[in-house]
Amino acid sequence: MIKPTDMHWYAVYTHSRAEKKVARELTKQRIEHYLPLIKTLKQWTDRKKKVEEPLIRSYIFVRIPEHDYLDVLHTPGVMTLIRFSGKLVAIPDWQIDNLRILLGTSLPITVENRELITGEEVRITRGTLEGLRGIIQKIKGEHKLVISIHALHYHLTVDIDPRFVEIVTSDE
Repeated sequence: MIKPTDMHWYAVYTHSRAEKKVARELTKQRIEHYLPLIKTLKQWTDRKKKVEEPLIRSYIFVRIPEHDYLDVLHTPGVMTLIRFSGKLVAIPDWQIDNLRILLGTSLPITVENRELITGEEVRITRGTLEGLRGIIQKIKGEHKLVISIHALHYHLTVDIDPRFVEIVTSDE
């Protein structure tokens, strides 16, 4: 018998843009989860639309006993559970409660901290290099990225604020 004290929240890292798919899969498996979503206005060339997007890209939270982590790990779309020094990192209930409270308000919420990962395809969204696309080869410090440009078969080192870079989704 699982006691409530055995249940903890854990952060799950998903494939890019797979958060909602993972949430559906976890629901099917009857695994308690939380995907914080925010409504945002998206602009396309022909229209604007309000859509729900994950507050924290590529993350979803699960509430499980630690020994059940393999069930989550084998869920389609899941890459890993967040660990520190090889151990799963439990998230205190109050932090998940804080997310729920924040999302229950009408206050505008933005997430400033996002981690770029080597191997991801990115596009520069502002500045003189706006529109440039490539693959992150290395991350050197806070503001320097090494981006590989496919067409040129050349590596370009760019000093850039990470807020000026967005991850390119597979459907673009």
